Amino acid sequence: MPRVKVATLNLFNRMGDWESRMPLVVDQLAALLPDVIGFQEIDLMIDQGMEISRAVNKRLPERPHYRIKHATSPGQRASIFGIGTLARIECAEHEVLDLMTYERIAQRMVYVVDGQQFALVNTHLHHPPEDTEERAEQAERILRWLDRHDPLPTVVSGDFNSYEGERTVDVMKGRFRSAYEAMHGREPEKTWPTPVNTFDNAPAGTLDYIYVSPEFEVIEAGLAFDQPSPDNPDLFPSDHVGLYAVLEFSS
Repeated sequence: MPRVKVATLNLFNRMGDWESRMPLVVDQLAALLPDVIGFQEIDLMIDQGMEISRAVNKRLPERPHYRIKHATSPGQRASIFGIGTLARIECAEHEVLDLMTYERIAQRMVYVVDGQQFALVNTHLHHPPEDTEERAEQAERILRWLDRHDPLPTVVSGDFNSYEGERTVDVMKGRFRSAYEAMHGREPEKTWPTPVNTFDNAPAGTLDYIYVSPEFEVIEAGLAFDQPSPDNPDLFPSDHVGLYAVLEFSS
C-alpha cells in the first residue's frame, strides 16, 4: 500500500537568531526528507519558506524537489504569522480557510501518492494559554470546513497551542487519532519550548500534533527538529520541536 511521510514545525519566524537557526532547519529537514511538511510562523517579509526550500533543494541530487504553498491573514501580523507547506509530491488542490478570529487561518491541500489522494491541513491556532474556548472554536471551524468536501484520507497538523486535557484536543481526537500517541501510547513530554525562546513563561508541554483519519495506519512517528547545534547546546532549529509520521493507506 502507498505510504507518505508528513511533518510539522513552528519556525518561530525570524526570532531567536534565525541566521544561526536556519542551517539547523535545513540540515534536519534534509535528513528527515518528508514528503510533506507544514510550517507555522513563516516570515513572509524575508521569504523564509522559499529560503528553506531553495537551500534543501540544492542538496537533492534528483527531482522531485520541494515546492511551497503559502497562506496568510491580511492582519497586521501577516509577515510573521504566515503558514506554508512544502511538498515533494503532486499537489492537486490548495485552498485557505479564514478561521475568523485572531487573524488565524488554515490551509487544505490535496496531494497524490501512487495514484492515491489525501488531504492535508496545516494550521496555527490562537496562542494565549487561557483562551481555551477560542482555540476549540477554531478547531471546530476546521472540522466543519472538512465536512463540506468529499471525504478523503486526511491529516490535520500544526501548532494547536493546546495542551492535553483542553477541549481543542478533545475536539480533534473525537474525529482523528494523534499519530505520535498511536505509535507510543502517549503524547510527547513536550514540543515547546526549547532554549531558543527566552521570554515566554507559559507552561512547557505538547502544543503540536499530527492528527490522522482512520484510513491511515501509523507506521512510524516521533519528534523532529529536536537536535541542538553541535557547537551550542542551547541553539535549536526553533523554539518548538517538530513531529513526523509515516502513514500507510489502509486497504
